[in-house]
Amino acid sequence: MHKIHGNINGIRRSYIERLENIYDTEIDRRQFCTQDILESLAFFTEATGREAMVYIERSGRIITVAVGEHDRVSLPALRKRRSENRLSGIRCIHTHPGRIGGQFVERTVGQGGSVALSIVDIQSLKSLRLDAMAAVGVSGGMPVSMQVGILDGTDDDLSVNLFGPYNINSIPDDLLWAEINLADIRVRPSETKKAEAEIARAILVGIDVKQEDNEPLYELLQLANTAGFITVGFVLQPRATPDKSYYLGYGKLHDLILEIQKLQADVVIFDDELSPAQIRNIHKELGKKTEIIDRTSLILDIFSGRASTHEGRLQVELAQTKYLLPRMIGYWTHMTRMGGGGRGGSGARRGEGETQLEVDRRLLRKRLDELEKEIDKIKTQRDVARIARERSKIPVVALVGYTNAGKSTLMNSLSGSSVLAEDKLFATLDPISRRVNYGFGEFLLVDTVGFIKKLPHDLVNAFRATLEETRYADLLLHVVDASSGDRTQQMEVVCDVLNQLEVNNKPTLTVYNKCDISGEFFKESASVAISAATGMGIENLKNAIAKELTVMRTELSVLLPLDAGALLSRVYANGQVLDCQYQEDGIHINAVVSLEDASRLRQSAIKLFS
Repeated sequence: MHKIHGNINGIRRSYIERLENIYDTEIDRRQFCTQDILESLAFFTEATGREAMVYIERSGRIITVAVGEHDRVSLPALRKRRSENRLSGIRCIHTHPGRIGGQFVERTVGQGGSVALSIVDIQSLKSLRLDAMAAVGVSGGMPVSMQVGILDGTDDDLSVNLFGPYNINSIPDDLLWAEINLADIRVRPSETKKAEAEIARAILVGIDVKQEDNEPLYELLQLANTAGFITVGFVLQPRATPDKSYYLGYGKLHDLILEIQKLQADVVIFDDELSPAQIRNIHKELGKKTEIIDRTSLILDIFSGRASTHEGRLQVELAQTKYLLPRMIGYWTHMTRMGGGGRGGSGARRGEGETQLEVDRRLLRKRLDELEKEIDKIKTQRDVARIARERSKIPVVALVGYTNAGKSTLMNSLSGSSVLAEDKLFATLDPISRRVNYGFGEFLLVDTVGFIKKLPHDLVNAFRATLEETRYADLLLHVVDASSGDRTQQMEVVCDVLNQLEVNNKPTLTVYNKCDISGEFFKESASVAISAATGMGIENLKNAIAKELTVMRTELSVLLPLDAGALLSRVYANGQVLDCQYQEDGIHINAVVSLEDASRLRQSAIKLFS
């Protein structure tokens, strides 16, 4: 369902619906904007006195439609990828109101639907690296003119070129697109600077609690590599618990400052989740130029880049919002400052109003509620789909395991699919399911998100709708990286998460993957040694799955009445028919079916002789 962002309280439903229709508008790649979109924005602004805005990708897809108060509108958070020093690929088009109830709206940049870009418009254009920022003047409920701002200069010294105002019927699309393409080239640094700017230099920081691990920061190093950082140094302090104020001891923190200067690091990545107080205190010591990232925000950043489906993006945003709320220090860039007081005469006294921090926190809490409701809807939809699946009695086999254990590669081997499989942490994030024929019928193979130690609690909760698929699986395949030196610890982490999900008592088959690398072959009960990459042991795994699922099924021979066509169709769909013959006395069938279907077959066969 399309969502209009911003405060829509008290606005007629018909006005909202007109804005919602913008999402369905088709925009040619060569167009800057369509007349229909401009007219819809102008109509809303004239009718309500509130600004309206639309974000459009270069492909022509509408990302966001939003509304603001009488003289302001909020820009949603658009995260810029660290690996890109270029424009965001998104343009913003928003209205400037003309008259409201016969009165001119007072604006800092003019009156009566002025199209001049404000200082805050230009700041937003720079900070978000938009393709363009366009202001549309509105008069009489119609768009009348447009001014467009496009970035100029280099990455370190950005300026803005202003184009127009143009008559709304003669917007030079070709000229604007030519300027956007030139800007995309101009803002990039030179090849030498670009190579340095695209990859942030990171120092990894951790606490060695047990002092037994030979490589205590190895997993954090993998996470940093996955996120696109280049690691230039490590700082590790042996201590039982992190310092409550600075994570490291105060003296060790100053050693870290010297390392940052010596290695010219841009980022410091901590191996644990930092409290708001720790972040604030560390910032004071390290200075504003050094970015501070903790393990949780690093994982969330990776998840944000990996999620490709609507459900996955919702789940990641929910976890990010929960993480950000207690650490809020002014996250969104706004079009104007917030002001209190009314619009009375010159004698009216204006209050101080809400601080931007309070506004941002309130907006985040509201967004948190919206996300939780949307996730609940997805869970309801999953429940409906699960009920339908249970009726068909197709067995469900769920892949679980530590991240990068090879679950996606194994899914490709078993199902013949082409799921993305890379030697990276969290290479695939979104839930995937495939039907697999295992000789005695079909089962549904479901992949789940990989686990990791210190997995953020909010992330587990956010992905609960996805992970709960394991609760309804008939069989779990616990995929283990046999080549990892931390194999035992990784297995414990997976078991802990399964305990949280209350599925630790499910029938489980342990699959030791990458045995071609480790050279080990495991002969434990309820385990199989394989190499999903080379195909070694895959047939043994299929036989083991068939054996496990067969326990849940039975083979029987019955004589059915000739009018039992519906039941016979069910057997063909959900079981394996070994032999079926139509004779004068009925249908002679020999099949492997679920225990429930076996009961139905026996009841039908009894009726023949009753």
